[in-house]
Amino acid sequence: MIQILAGVGLFFLGVIVGAVFHRSVKGEASKNKRLEQKLSELQESYSKYQAEVSAHFMSTAQAVQTLNKSYKDVHEQLAKGARKLCNDEQAGDFLALTKDSHQQAPIEVELDLENFTPPMDYAPKAKGGGTLSETFGMTKISEDQLQTTPFSDRNS
Repeated sequence: MIQILAGVGLFFLGVIVGAVFHRSVKGEASKNKRLEQKLSELQESYSKYQAEVSAHFMSTAQAVQTLNKSYKDVHEQLAKGARKLCNDEQAGDFLALTKDSHQQAPIEVELDLENFTPPMDYAPKAKGGGTLSETFGMTKISEDQLQTTPFSDRNS
């Protein structure tokens, strides 16, 4: 009889352990399914974002291209008007000005290297050396004064 009761008890214990195991596995599966769904949603929103960014930059590039074409058309219209309505000298001046505004020549700087003096980090004195001279700010004192004058009076 004890064997039968032990067998029935173990059977129910096995059923309970199986139910707990099934529930935990089922919970993990549903959790994995939710995570996969969230991942696919994030991938979809990322793809949408990339498409929006690409579309934005394409429309911006087209707008800049249109702006450049409009600027060129306005310039050509002004040049035609200058040729047609102004005398040759004024039209030439206008066309030269507009041509120069598109192509700026590099600025040339000429240096006279023979008369070039590098910048100094001190102001030279008219007499004697400048501030970097070894004797700058020194006064000569005779040996007699050195021996008789207290140290605090020597600096003044």
